[in-house]
Amino acid sequence: MFRRWKLGVWQVALAVVALCAPVRAENEGLDDLDRATQLKVTVEGLEDLNGVIDSIDSALEKGLDQGNTEFAEQLLVSSLLQRATTLSAAILNAPVHDPRRDPRWIQIRQFALTDLQRVLEIDDKSWDAYLLIGRLQSMPLGDPTAARRALSKVVDAAADEVTPEQQSQALALRGGVQRDVEKRLQDFDRAIELQPVNPEYLRLRAQHLYGKEEFEKALADIDRALELEPEHAGTHELRGMVLLGLKRQDEALASFDRATELVPEAALPYQHRGELYRQKGDLNKALEQLTKALDLAPNNVPTLLVRAGVHFELKQFDKALEDVEQAIRAQPQIAIAHLMRAEILAATDHLDQAIKHLEEITQLAPGQAQILGPLGTYYLIDNRPRKAIEVFDQAIELNPEDARSLRFRGDAYLNIGKHQEAAADFARAVELDGENEGLLNNYAWVLATSPLDEVRDGKKAVELAVQACELTGYQTPHILSTLAAANAEIGDFDSAIKWSQKAVEEHQKSIDLEQDEAAREKLRAEHKQLQAELTSYQEKKPWRETQSAEEASETPADTTPADTTEADTVDP
Repeated sequence: MFRRWKLGVWQVALAVVALCAPVRAENEGLDDLDRATQLKVTVEGLEDLNGVIDSIDSALEKGLDQGNTEFAEQLLVSSLLQRATTLSAAILNAPVHDPRRDPRWIQIRQFALTDLQRVLEIDDKSWDAYLLIGRLQSMPLGDPTAARRALSKVVDAAADEVTPEQQSQALALRGGVQRDVEKRLQDFDRAIELQPVNPEYLRLRAQHLYGKEEFEKALADIDRALELEPEHAGTHELRGMVLLGLKRQDEALASFDRATELVPEAALPYQHRGELYRQKGDLNKALEQLTKALDLAPNNVPTLLVRAGVHFELKQFDKALEDVEQAIRAQPQIAIAHLMRAEILAATDHLDQAIKHLEEITQLAPGQAQILGPLGTYYLIDNRPRKAIEVFDQAIELNPEDARSLRFRGDAYLNIGKHQEAAADFARAVELDGENEGLLNNYAWVLATSPLDEVRDGKKAVELAVQACELTGYQTPHILSTLAAANAEIGDFDSAIKWSQKAVEEHQKSIDLEQDEAAREKLRAEHKQLQAELTSYQEKKPWRETQSAEEASETPADTTPADTTEADTVDP
């Protein structure tokens, strides 16, 4: 009896083991899942979250039944999203140049994006994941296309799948990365319609309107945002920028001051005040504010470049160069910094170094029209018009509507006696930029004085020269000289003498005011030229450009009004 009972129990035990074996095999990862579940309840930071995610991954790899797999994936989605959100908070809540931002922000962003992609592989309707991807990819050096794609998922989702808050947030974020200006405004409008009392969306639309120079509309949005959130420093700062656009400088200053009161450690209000004082001509106050901004954010490139510009205006060239070089070290790819460095070198009689620097940049990063144009101009100033033409050719090939390069290539052609080519470039440049007095003047000059009959057009020359004189108030000697030459070309020598005499008189004033003897000597040489033109008109003779293509070398013709420095200044 006993023996039979014992055998029966043994057989039952074997049967239970046999039945349970498959369940255990399917749930080998159950212990890891339990560990992850317990740890998730007490998570306190990234290290704990890493442990939760590692345990879930281990559980899924070892194996779980269907019910536990579904639970593990849900837990994994929430944990990955939590980790991505925690990582993102460290980089989304501080401006790019804010010293409080983790310098590894690009890598951190990639870690967060990797987690979010895993979330969507498991749950393609995780709208919060799409929204966070949109925010991260909207950051500098992000992928705007990826941002639009992710945010459109939320915007286009069914009404019963997303909340109005999620959809309005997606619209506002997508508006910020829309290429099309009208689509951008439509997104902001829709976001505000869904949440009319959200100050963030009003700020975003105001920034967009500010960029379009619709300052009054922008101000209306900003004032509404301030009614909802009166102590938001960024809104006061934006209000100051808009008021600057409206030329209301005192009110702008008050807004920047309020922003600083609210967030004393913020650098940008100091930068804006510096720019404001610069506009008002108070360069010392501008310098003081910009220096405070750099104390708070030492490597902020825009602030460095603005301060370099102020140092330059104060003729503190060494300090200007220090700021520019610091900006280049911080962001070597910023073209404006290299252009400013070249300008400072040229202004301090180091034109050869300015040219060498830009040549090096074009070799390292070829095909940058914004570098080629100034380089060509420096070649022209350095009496190398043929070299200038080579460089301008490249710039114009990259951008056929580059009025500046067309204008200066025309000057270079004029300097080597190629009048037809010069006239063609000037004509095209005037179509693109008809309010540039230097361009109008030089085009009028070649039409009035070219030795080639097929180039001259006295009537057109008078029209262009009058426009140039009107833009300069009939006070600029070499432009008055051009008007005189144009009148002489059409046979109106009385007008030619009138304007030529005025050119001589205005030029004499420049000589009398000039303190530097070397500069006075140069002005005296120009004065002789103007007097020679006057004598020609008194003798009823039109003036002719004396240099021809056969005579031309790398030296510019003396008779061409020099006007290549007007567009050389780079202002950040």
